[in-house]
Amino acid sequence: MTRACGNPADLSWVIDEAIPITASLKQATGNALMVSARDITPAIIEKADGLLVRSVTQVDEALLAGSAVRFVGTATAGIDHLDAAALARLGVQWASAPGSNATAVVEYVLSAIALSGHFQSILRGTPVGIVGLGAVGGQLAQRLVSLGCQVVGYDPLVTHWPPGVLRGDLEAVLSQAVVSLHASLHDQPSFASQGLMGVAEVESMIVASATRSQPGLFINAGRGGLVTHQALECLLASAWTTVLDTWPTEPFLDGSLLAQCDWVSPHIAGHSKAAKRRGSDMLASAVAQWGDQIGLARPVIGVAGITQEAMPPTLTNLICEAGETPGDAMARFLRHASVLAREDARLRQGATPHVTPELFDRLRQSYEQPAEWTGAQLQVSAGSTAIVAALKKLGIAVI
Repeated sequence: MTRACGNPADLSWVIDEAIPITASLKQATGNALMVSARDITPAIIEKADGLLVRSVTQVDEALLAGSAVRFVGTATAGIDHLDAAALARLGVQWASAPGSNATAVVEYVLSAIALSGHFQSILRGTPVGIVGLGAVGGQLAQRLVSLGCQVVGYDPLVTHWPPGVLRGDLEAVLSQAVVSLHASLHDQPSFASQGLMGVAEVESMIVASATRSQPGLFINAGRGGLVTHQALECLLASAWTTVLDTWPTEPFLDGSLLAQCDWVSPHIAGHSKAAKRRGSDMLASAVAQWGDQIGLARPVIGVAGITQEAMPPTLTNLICEAGETPGDAMARFLRHASVLAREDARLRQGATPHVTPELFDRLRQSYEQPAEWTGAQLQVSAGSTAIVAALKKLGIAVI
């Protein structure tokens, strides 16, 4: 095992090549070995002191046993690919990037709601059910509340309940007309979330929606394992509109199930440019803190965070149409900003008849990462005061 000396950048690092090397991460890890996620094997990391991954690599005892790795970081909010118990047994410290992708996922969900034709209905009072009120679900809830929407949430683990969000049990939340999943995935007691939605839960959803004039909308941009395969089959056979970014069986996708979905994408909801760089910068800080703990000199990490790198981008001018309402203008903006139609086409095109793991990985790797529009400057032409105010509530800086 390498002894503490110098700073973390002097150690040996293996990094998933999908992680962008920001200035701060470069300062923390030096000249690292960049490797494709599925090529990270015990042999590759045998002499490495540190390992940085995203969600594809399963980090467990089988991977780490016998290696020199002392620190593992994941540039993602989710940690279901890390075996925390095994890391503890091996004496390996770990860190993640909670909240790094929250804004990107929130934008994805809002755009999916608009693209599915439900945005105006939630502005008129149709409640939205959110399962999981952590960094992502909590931010989505607050964005919806700021728009005047009704939100019902379920999260038995959250300690600070978001203001303006009604508290419900799982059945109550899943019975709402619009449902979005954002719980973390784990199988540990209590309140294990693996398979949280089974056939019984889906059947209750279908019964609850039977009296509504508009079919329900279900979005899973959280974790595929929150829904069992059988439950997904049951839901897809119903009138519910489904938007799936995450899948129970990914990276393999069954072509017959894919064909029944209304909108699909290859697990890219949180992959904006800013989100990925934000995750890298969070890992750089975690590496520096770990170095402090083991007696290494702290690397000089500049303040090259996402918010300091550039001024907020200016979006294309939005020209309001005659007679357009604030809700119409917001929905039109969200549909225009959405990546969903493009990703839906890419994913379906490759299903011959199924989506293989290799194709799934290629689609994620070649994903055209969007810029986040939250906080971005938008020029609005011919818009009423009400439209400008509505767009600001959406999270846009109107100029």
